[in-house]
Amino acid sequence: MRVMWFGHILKSIFQISSKMDILSHLTIPSPVTLLKTPWTEAAGIELYLKRDDLIHPIISGNKWRKLSGIFDHYAKSDYDSITTFGGAYSNHLVATAASCAILQVPCTGIVRGEEPKNENSVLKICRLYGMELEYVSREAYKESNRTEGVIQRVLYIAEGGAGKLGTIGCHDILRETDTSSIDKIFVACGTGTTISGLATYAREFALTSEVCGVQVLKGDGYIAADLEQEYGVEGVTVYDEYHCGGYAKTNEELIQFIKKFTRETGVLLDPIYTGKMMLAIHKLCLNGSIKKGERIMAVHTGGLTGWFGKSAELNV
Repeated sequence: MRVMWFGHILKSIFQISSKMDILSHLTIPSPVTLLKTPWTEAAGIELYLKRDDLIHPIISGNKWRKLSGIFDHYAKSDYDSITTFGGAYSNHLVATAASCAILQVPCTGIVRGEEPKNENSVLKICRLYGMELEYVSREAYKESNRTEGVIQRVLYIAEGGAGKLGTIGCHDILRETDTSSIDKIFVACGTGTTISGLATYAREFALTSEVCGVQVLKGDGYIAADLEQEYGVEGVTVYDEYHCGGYAKTNEELIQFIKKFTRETGVLLDPIYTGKMMLAIHKLCLNGSIKKGERIMAVHTGGLTGWFGKSAELNV
């Protein structure tokens, strides 16, 4: 009985120590800054940015927010390793690899598509952090990428950290922030996990801010449908017309907007998520959906390694 008791104490100490080890690498809470551009001034709005991109150079933004709840669950259970899924330029894969290296957790990344002759920079960084990479056909990946659960003491994490465990850490985005004077909170949406966490927290604590999502994949209303079906979340506003051609697609308008925004603010947006979110906010100001005098907070969800696959489009 004493041995079992002592074992539980040791495990609790290890869990606390592991969490502190990774938190010492991170900037938490992330700051909130007021941004001023010619178009925010013309629109008469206040635009604040929750700088989750500053949490960590690699484990940044909602990648950490989603992983924090997942790793907390991992520490409280009897698992041997983690396996997760992602594309060749996945921010989630590289963030998982870095987190696992800090926590000394063995991990495997299941990568969509055939193994390339030369791996790109993102996948090389994953290997540098110690992640084992396995390549599967696109057909096999499509059938398995939303897998989550436990198989033979391996914790499987769905693509992008999607799932209810991933929403838990997303609560902290608002828990850290005074939103009492904020009219609308914006976040880019891929799987819907981050906005689900925001909306759930806002509902539980009766926040008055409107939670808004900008869908980055093509498809009418699929995020709103997933929020209701997968997470039981209703009453959020999701804009699905600002995807710029679809997931990982860009157009000249988006690239030019990001370049100008970076020069005006000193804040770098990524072309997959946050660039589309900010372009949407700009257009919503122009069409009157965001009104003069409103205070807006946008969440910078990191993902700047997305430029590894898009740098040729910058033409600078």
